Amino acid sequence: MRLAHKVRHLGDAYYYAGQLSLAEPCYVEALSIYRTQEHKPPLDLANAIRSFAVLKAELGAADEARHLWEEAHDLYVAVEVSAGVAESAARLALLARHEGDIERSRKWFDKALVAAGDTDDRETQEYIREVKAQIDNHVEISPMEV
Repeated sequence: MRLAHKVRHLGDAYYYAGQLSLAEPCYVEALSIYRTQEHKPPLDLANAIRSFAVLKAELGAADEARHLWEEAHDLYVAVEVSAGVAESAARLALLARHEGDIERSRKWFDKALVAAGDTDDRETQEYIREVKAQIDNHVEISPMEV
């Protein structure tokens, strides 16, 4: 589990350095390690999936990003991490909005809003406000902004 954690963080370092082609294999490897472990910490898995979903969205792979965000969302719900629930639901709302599915976007955003209300995390609450403004103003959202 420590190896998976370190490989994911290496992927994060590559991602933040703009080395997306080096980040992706790290995320794939970390997820592979997590998924093969019988007793994997769900929060660690959710965080690894989150990192990969962010990358996939930035690369324009909206379908893959959506599936990853849905999986991360379910894990964050299971471990009751409100900030993770809020972010993943908001990201899914943005993806749905990008796809033109306003109803699905609103449903995901409502979940994000409820979860954000359960956390004192200012960063999460600010992110939710930004997403709300994008959705309310029907700002054109590219997959890279998700």
